[in-house]
Amino acid sequence: FVSRMTATPLVGVDIGASALKLVRLEHHNGLVSLRDCRVKAAEPADRAGCLRLAMAEMQASSDQVAMGLASPEVIVKPFDFPTMPRKELVSAIKLEAEQCILNGHPMSEMMVDWHTFPLNGGGRLGGLLAVVPKSVVAARIQLARSAGLKPVVVDVEGLALWNAYWALVGSREAESRTHTVLLVNVGAATTNLVIAKGSDQLLLVRDLCLGGQTLGTAREAEWLAEIQDSLAYARSKTGLRALEAVYVSGGFAAQAIDILHSVMEASVTAWNPLERLARDERSPDVDPAHGPLLAVAIGLALRHSS
Repeated sequence: FVSRMTATPLVGVDIGASALKLVRLEHHNGLVSLRDCRVKAAEPADRAGCLRLAMAEMQASSDQVAMGLASPEVIVKPFDFPTMPRKELVSAIKLEAEQCILNGHPMSEMMVDWHTFPLNGGGRLGGLLAVVPKSVVAARIQLARSAGLKPVVVDVEGLALWNAYWALVGSREAESRTHTVLLVNVGAATTNLVIAKGSDQLLLVRDLCLGGQTLGTAREAEWLAEIQDSLAYARSKTGLRALEAVYVSGGFAAQAIDILHSVMEASVTAWNPLERLARDERSPDVDPAHGPLLAVAIGLALRHSS
């Protein structure tokens, strides 16, 4: 939603309900190396101050950041159109966006972004459409600016999660390129769900307003039902047949895995993206247990554009 070209590596900033996660990466000779990261407990009222402090500790060479946002009102939807002139494409995308707006928001209150890519054969054009209330984006931008930062990229957390998985796993393993996977990132108050196959087949991106704080409580069954409903929706709308794997990340990954084992036919494993980053003498000493917590922040930091 905010995306300008930059040759400067971006700090990925994942703002959770109870913690801030910041990651700085470096790209060199086809490898992605960890250069710094911070995990800071932060109450909502003090996020700007904690974010400013964390950036100062990292001694980043730039104040440019990539930030994520998550909300049940964020809609990410794949589209498939015949190849057409750009003017007609813009009109078709606008119509598609109007049809998927939730909760009665007028179009004037929404931000719309999209990315297109050619489909194999048939002269068709595929892509991803994202629609989100302007107020959700504005809140993220305001938080960054109040911390003295420049938000160069504001991305959907689910897309950042997929970006991390595809860059670090899918694109590097031939077997993974054809697998249909479910990514489940369990934060304290929000769960990001992504179902995808290959680099350009995103079947579902959805945020649940239920997170790890519900696990072990009376609302755990509601959390699990939301995930099952999301799978059922993907089967009915996208032709999803079966999952090859389920990868779980986030601060509550350990608690969520056993619960998901009980309902998933596919293998369910924790995903630690730190294990996929190159390490050298300049890499910081990071607790490996923080890896699942950093998945979204790593995906955001990968949004470096040259």
